[in-house]
Amino acid sequence: MRWILIVGVVLAQDTLRFMAYNLLRYGATPGYCNTACKDAQLRTIVGFLRPSVLGVNEIAPASALIQRVLDSVLNVNGVSYWRSSTYANPSGSDIVNALFYDSRRLEWIKQELVTTQGGLRDIYAYHLYYKEPAPIIDTLFVVVIVSHLKAGNAASDSQSRAQAGNAIKQYIQSLPAARRRFVVDMGDHNLYSSSEVAYQNITAVLADPAPAGPWSGNAAYAYYHTQSTRTAALADGGTSGGLDDRFDFIFFSPECTTSTARARYIPGTFKVVGQDGQRFNQAINSTPLPAGYPVSVINALYAMSDHLPVVADFALSVTPYTTSVEKSVVIHTPCLYEIEGSTLYLTANAPCQVEIWNLRGEMYLRLALVPGQRQEVELPMGVYLLRAGEGFVKRIGILP
Repeated sequence: MRWILIVGVVLAQDTLRFMAYNLLRYGATPGYCNTACKDAQLRTIVGFLRPSVLGVNEIAPASALIQRVLDSVLNVNGVSYWRSSTYANPSGSDIVNALFYDSRRLEWIKQELVTTQGGLRDIYAYHLYYKEPAPIIDTLFVVVIVSHLKAGNAASDSQSRAQAGNAIKQYIQSLPAARRRFVVDMGDHNLYSSSEVAYQNITAVLADPAPAGPWSGNAAYAYYHTQSTRTAALADGGTSGGLDDRFDFIFFSPECTTSTARARYIPGTFKVVGQDGQRFNQAINSTPLPAGYPVSVINALYAMSDHLPVVADFALSVTPYTTSVEKSVVIHTPCLYEIEGSTLYLTANAPCQVEIWNLRGEMYLRLALVPGQRQEVELPMGVYLLRAGEGFVKRIGILP
């Protein structure tokens, strides 16, 4: 198959999956699951979830380990498009955060320090933009903050989290309007309840797709608990005690919940991976295993970390409408397709079946062409799916 970009007016769609995961001292884990073991487990988990953006906590402080995640976990089995944030550790912490992203769809701009949390560890904001085909009328910027707030249930721990949450809020408020439209703050926030000041600070500027409440030790919120994946202590320094805390979050710009946003959160896609709400104070691999997950993934979640990853999906409208009239061609054996204005031209080089569907899932037209036949189809204003041949689907739009 060979094809050149389609016809006239196009409204492209894409979906980005964001994933946050505490890797439990990747590169410095004693005993139970060493770094090579973690590589194998993380490959299994990422291969199952297929994120577009991956924010991680708890990598040991070495740039070589960020490169190792790229080389041993992400860019494997013929994949070569993953890129990472730049290693930075101004606070001298014994664990650092990092961001990994699909460079086929996202382009790097910069990273900025949001705060050094009381000398504990650093929170960075990573600025990217979505790669759209030219001409780009309105660049879709993506600002991803990867956070790891202070652990612990003491008043001083909560105060430290509150300070970090306030720094995140002030940073977001300082961004230009175009950068505030699609901001994601994700990671291990170590929050015990929505009544914490840190949570109030963050949700003053970002939305939480999960319900607020007193999550810690509360079976009513079991579906959102992310720690601990184990009931017994393992020789990797992780926490035991079973799943009873919601520590891992994905917050995002409130605009992402509106129907007109260019980056729209898809309701129901925020998930605690492996969590079914049926294992309060139990291990992730307690029986019966969570439905919908391969045994290999559940075993990997147990071995990899004492946290479960969280994911959320965003639908993008990434190619702007235009009223210009232009002609372009798609060549697809056995058919050739052209659009000029509101007319779709079809030419068959071999027997060919073409279908045109509207976005309500209704077929508008089906044609079976014989070799040498040329067919013209007038399309009303709107957006359609053009299907032709095995596996070829293209979204096309017609404006007056």
